[in-house]
Amino acid sequence: MLARMKLRELTILGVAILLILGALAWLAIAAFHFWMSSGPPVPQPKDVFAERAWIDLGVAAIFAIAAAAALWCRPRAR
Repeated sequence: MLARMKLRELTILGVAILLILGALAWLAIAAFHFWMSSGPPVPQPKDVFAERAWIDLGVAAIFAIAAAAALWCRPRAR
């Protein structure tokens, strides 16, 4: 399958895979910030962690949407 794909298709697929991995990483960071905003005592205010968590969640959503767009724009098999 990979041998028959053109360079453009492989590039788009690679970009989509990297965006998916990036979205998963940012989602993990957002989960950590949500956890820090709800629980353990820290010297920073908890609302700082909540704000960071929402920002990270937004970045993860943008990466996921970009990955979906890259996969959607990929040429279809004939």
